[in-house]
Amino acid sequence: MKVNEIEQLLTRYYDGDTNQAEEKELKRFFAEEDVPAHLLAEKEIFMQLAALPATETPEGMESRLNRKIDEWDTRERRTLKAQRKGRILRLQWIGSIAASLLILFATGMYLQQPHHAPPPQDTCATPEEAYAQAQKALVMLSASLNKGMEKMETVQETTGKIEENMNEQLNRINIIKP
Repeated sequence: MKVNEIEQLLTRYYDGDTNQAEEKELKRFFAEEDVPAHLLAEKEIFMQLAALPATETPEGMESRLNRKIDEWDTRERRTLKAQRKGRILRLQWIGSIAASLLILFATGMYLQQPHHAPPPQDTCATPEEAYAQAQKALVMLSASLNKGMEKMETVQETTGKIEENMNEQLNRINIIKP
């Protein structure tokens, strides 16, 4: 194997992405005598690993490890959930206190201000002027109502014509049907 391929394989080995055949290839490579100088540290590691006695994984070890990892994960999730819940409760308390203080402050400000409404002022100087303004407003209202009534009459006429046309068409349909 070429040195750059071995370096890539080593990177994958340290990342835990190699299979058994690739690991055997690395062991075979480092068992040779002519290893480049920059890979001598890795050779020493692999030689020490080769010198270790082969051990078998105990029966059920994987399932026990998986259960333990799941237990730790569950415990961590519960802890995080409890922390979030505690944080939310603290924020609710703080928000409640802030809202109460705001209400108290607004009430105090309201009660401190004088509540004297200004007397209503006339816009007209004389009663005759007020009468003329009221009469003018009533004439404008009357004109607007008259326009609306004219439009209503037009709509009623159009609706009547449509109704007559519909009845005529329905009568024709009833005559044509056997």
